[in-house]
Amino acid sequence: GASPPGTRRRRRGRGEAVTMATFAIGDFEELRVAAERSPRSVPAAQALLKHIRMAKMRESEMVVRHGSKLVERQAALGDEYWSVLEQVFLAALDVDERSLAQTCLQALNEQFPESTRVKRLVGISREAMGKYAEAEEIYKGMLEENPANQLVLKRQVCVLKAQNKIPAAIKCLNNYLKQFQADANAWQELADLYLSVSKYEAAAFCYEELVLANPTSHINHCRLGEIYYTLGGKHIAKARKYFAQSLELKKTNNARALHGLAACCHANTTFKDRNVRADVTAALHEYASEELAKLYSEQSPTLLPKVEAILETQRAAIEK
Repeated sequence: GASPPGTRRRRRGRGEAVTMATFAIGDFEELRVAAERSPRSVPAAQALLKHIRMAKMRESEMVVRHGSKLVERQAALGDEYWSVLEQVFLAALDVDERSLAQTCLQALNEQFPESTRVKRLVGISREAMGKYAEAEEIYKGMLEENPANQLVLKRQVCVLKAQNKIPAAIKCLNNYLKQFQADANAWQELADLYLSVSKYEAAAFCYEELVLANPTSHINHCRLGEIYYTLGGKHIAKARKYFAQSLELKKTNNARALHGLAACCHANTTFKDRNVRADVTAALHEYASEELAKLYSEQSPTLLPKVEAILETQRAAIEK
């Protein structure tokens, strides 16, 4: 049959996997425009929501705007209807459209009364209403049936975090990671929790795990460099290495790592480390300065004088 508006046909080789790269920004824009131009078109809205769902994008307002008209169109969507309902339910909670969320949840409950997935959605709806004790009871019951349910274990952390019980959330997430050490998202969440209570060394440990899990991520190297820079003192040299590695992985449009590298070189003037050579420090700062000047002159020329003033102050301290 014909493809929905805004979609493209593409032949795949045998065994070729669909990756996140399949869901390009251009495709999303094309689908969004098609859905906006034809607000009553079910295929256009269906294609847009599927793209958002498969690419794991958070576009809650858009999902509610285009998905609300699909809630009553079960026959037109077929089996995909239930996936759309779940997607619209979560998006509706995100933008506080509780009546729409309740409509979706009720339909899912009626269709799948014994589903653990739907039970988890019920727990999430209780969280959204601030009924944390009820949500926790739901999750406890689900874990009695399946103690290894990862999604429910994570929801318990969310319940604690929503109540600002950060130490309890940290303990809960540490217990989770004892069972699921390879969960990179959990390590990142734990790092953020530690940073929120200024436990920088613990946060650095989490990002070390993330670097091990994905050594080609320039963002993880940069974040780890920032944490070590915050710790200061003997950690500055290590911070500089991670900023440099971030720049090795992403040489262009990486202003955050360039600023970090320049700041580390400047910090070396106040904390003397025998293992850090002055000529290397000066050369690295010069490299960061040149790249930042290039970047700001191209993308944000109005900020260039301020950046150059900061870099000049740093350079004067390094050359003393």
